[in-house]
Amino acid sequence: MARIGRIGSRVALVCVVLVAAGWRASRVADQPPPLELHVAGVTRQAVAGSTLADAIRDLGLTPRPGDLVDVGGVTIAAGRYPGHVLVNGAQVPGGGRLRSGDTLRLVPGPDHTEPVTVRRVPVPGGEPGDPEYTLGRVPGDEVTVRGNISGKVASSAFRPTGPPDVPQAVALTFDDGPWPRQTMQVLAILRRFHARATFFTVGDLAEHFPGIIKAEASQHGVLVEDHSWSHPLTPPFGEQRPGVVRSQIEKARQTLISEGVTPTLFRPPGGGWSDQVVAIASSLDCRVVLWSVDPRDWAPGRTAKGIVHSVLSHVEAGSIVIMHDGGGDRTATIRALPRIIRGIRRMGLRLVTVEQ
Repeated sequence: MARIGRIGSRVALVCVVLVAAGWRASRVADQPPPLELHVAGVTRQAVAGSTLADAIRDLGLTPRPGDLVDVGGVTIAAGRYPGHVLVNGAQVPGGGRLRSGDTLRLVPGPDHTEPVTVRRVPVPGGEPGDPEYTLGRVPGDEVTVRGNISGKVASSAFRPTGPPDVPQAVALTFDDGPWPRQTMQVLAILRRFHARATFFTVGDLAEHFPGIIKAEASQHGVLVEDHSWSHPLTPPFGEQRPGVVRSQIEKARQTLISEGVTPTLFRPPGGGWSDQVVAIASSLDCRVVLWSVDPRDWAPGRTAKGIVHSVLSHVEAGSIVIMHDGGGDRTATIRALPRIIRGIRRMGLRLVTVEQ
């Protein structure tokens, strides 16, 4: 009888276990299936009935917060502006229920730039253009935008307010040197005529011929300025990548500084300029200088007579004339130079450097 009792007890236990298992199975069968959500191209599951707030918490959805940055883009305060999560491309309340098939997109918080102060300072005497085509100075306002927190200058621009004041003067400029023998011949002519001029020099040539740079810098009435490191023309200089533009200006600048000259003017190769070139040159303390009279003295077959006629028939008060002391045979330019100097002076115009 004891044995029968033990068997009965075991049967009862098995029955209890089976009943409990069946109860649990029925409970699981009663549970709705999890939500299938699409997050960043990946299907993830959330508990049925989840709200957006539940899914953000349970799935660890944390959009990158935005920063407070200064006018130069440097972070002042990180993570100040929270991002948000879109459901099927729309913003919904955190308590909104989700459905299977919903797409969640994490949107980073926007960066905010510090507030700025705009300051206008009248410049009645005027400033030259940047880029500068002529010697005329225009009255106007210097407009400076500065960050209120960092104190950094975001931009500084000159806004004209009136007509230009044009001096009775002309600036002769020479590009693509220093060039052995030819540059020294141009300097000798300028010295003989007590004429002023501006040389836009190529950095790698300046490095090879430092003696010529010293001769230019030591001559009264002569300015030595920046014409890039290697004179790249393809693509046009105004279309070069920002890093290339900066490197070309800065490398030539440092070479001239090592020879005792600090450039304040930059002429882009081929005259190729853009707002980007102007901005980068300005950040290196240089103004971009172009020209208003171009006799194309570099073109094959040009004669001294043709160069003289081209300059004197176009020059006027405020003109900036471009010629070349390097980049090839400039015999015609050298022969034309005395007649150009005399002709400009007969018009009652002075010869000055671009800086003047």
